[in-house]
Amino acid sequence: MKPVKYLVFDLGNVVVDVEYPRFCRQAGIDEKSFHTFYESPFFRDLELGKKNREDFYSELENVTGFPRERRHYFDENIRYAFPLRLKTWGMIHFLKRYYPVFLLSNTNIIDFESIDRYIGLRETFHKVYLSYEQGYSKPDPETYRHAAAYLGIDPVQTLFFDDREDNISGAAEAGWQGELVTEESKLIRKIISVLGLNPDLFRG
Repeated sequence: MKPVKYLVFDLGNVVVDVEYPRFCRQAGIDEKSFHTFYESPFFRDLELGKKNREDFYSELENVTGFPRERRHYFDENIRYAFPLRLKTWGMIHFLKRYYPVFLLSNTNIIDFESIDRYIGLRETFHKVYLSYEQGYSKPDPETYRHAAAYLGIDPVQTLFFDDREDNISGAAEAGWQGELVTEESKLIRKIISVLGLNPDLFRG
């Protein structure tokens, strides 16, 4: 196994938590209807860039009853569904001084732009690969091959962090090294171990 030279992070449940129910309660959206919306083929098309912002708010109203007239509220506040994992965020800022760090996420324009305005995802990572911009999504192995070319990375020297086993398997099929993220502390320990960092730097 070649040494790790490139670090690639998923977004949801890796860099940020995903708490849609929290936002639904705040916005007055029925959680069950939003879950139906989230699991629908429409939402998958949104993540692949096949649906636009206007389509989103029209479908959201149809499924959940959330009025299109409140779209600006949704745009500004959906970020509260994604609380930041502070230790991981701090680690990424440290790592980017010494390693190329990238973001690879199945996401949509509304969620991503709301988070980005708040914490500056694009400016933090050296480059981002987003499903809605690229038209590819995990766990399709072709996504990782396309991402490797787009990001300019060597798959066998790349360590990818994701919270889903199928996404890790897709990455492995494309020749990437992968690490399943089940909790933040394990991610930190894995990075320290793989890169041979001094753990004392990250205590406290």
